[in-house]
Amino acid sequence: MDSNLFLEALIRGDRREANRVVDRILDRGDGLETLYMHVVQPAMSEVGRLWQENELTVAEEHLATAITQAAMGRAFERVYRWHDSRTPSLVAACVDDERHQMGLRMLCDLLEIDGWDTVYLGASVPIESLVSMVEKRKPDALALSATIAPHLPRLRAAIEAVRAAHVDEQPLIIAGGRAVAGDYALAERLGADLTAKTAAEAVDVLRVRVPRRER
Repeated sequence: MDSNLFLEALIRGDRREANRVVDRILDRGDGLETLYMHVVQPAMSEVGRLWQENELTVAEEHLATAITQAAMGRAFERVYRWHDSRTPSLVAACVDDERHQMGLRMLCDLLEIDGWDTVYLGASVPIESLVSMVEKRKPDALALSATIAPHLPRLRAAIEAVRAAHVDEQPLIIAGGRAVAGDYALAERLGADLTAKTAAEAVDVLRVRVPRRER
């Protein structure tokens, strides 16, 4: 399986082989969603499990993550096509102290392919900076991520701060990451409008909930 070959390359720290696996997948016509959901995500989940069980060191886990991020960047550049009119828009950020950002990166890449204008802020974004960006960019949607339960209070605080931001229209807020991951009741308690288990599911939900319009 492609995911196993990709995983083996990550465990060996073999950047070239990881890129070859990705290139073979794209060369046969599979899209970015297939690559992300069926190869990258399961491979990185296994990397995380191996790290938790002390079968990989911190350095090896960091190397696997860096190789994966670089491979994702190469894959995105291969398949991306510019859209003259880009709508709707989304800002994506990990809450303060949250450093697991790959799911948000997948979401932004998939939305860009779908014609969205995305702003990817990455890991550990302070609340004040997040609110400032929302007020400046006035996005149609905001994606926030938290991986572990201790970060949920920060997620709630971020959502509350965005709700109090000085914008004409509030963005639709979708909460993701393993700490939320499709738990709609929890997402509602945190103040979010939506949640999704995967980046692909988030794309499907956002397509329905956020209308396309000229900006």
